[in-house]
Amino acid sequence: MNKTFLTVAQVFAIISGVLFIFPGGLLIFPLVLAYFNFKAASVFDKAKKGEATKEQVTNYSIYLIFTSTIGGIFGLLSGTGVSSTDTEPVTVEQKLKQLDGLFDRGVISREEYEARRKAILENI
Repeated sequence: MNKTFLTVAQVFAIISGVLFIFPGGLLIFPLVLAYFNFKAASVFDKAKKGEATKEQVTNYSIYLIFTSTIGGIFGLLSGTGVSSTDTEPVTVEQKLKQLDGLFDRGVISREEYEARRKAILENI
């Protein structure tokens, strides 16, 4: 997920949450909205650390579209891969582990496993 977009969504969620608290006073509804905005900001922070799923980010982003439109849009964009610069290249070890997993689960045959393994090792 794009950490820059997550940060922008997080900032807008916090700002709108604070704005719900002050004019609302002791009314319950604005406080509930503020709580969920802060919860969304927390989920975005966890997503930046890799502790939250893409589904959680999407769910809170959809909520934020109704309370903090810009925050919701950036939250949705963070999971789509649009201009994502945070992706790390897949290492040879990771490719081989994925290939082993495919073979162990029976998704690919022995011949295909050997051919793909050889291709990965030739690209080093």
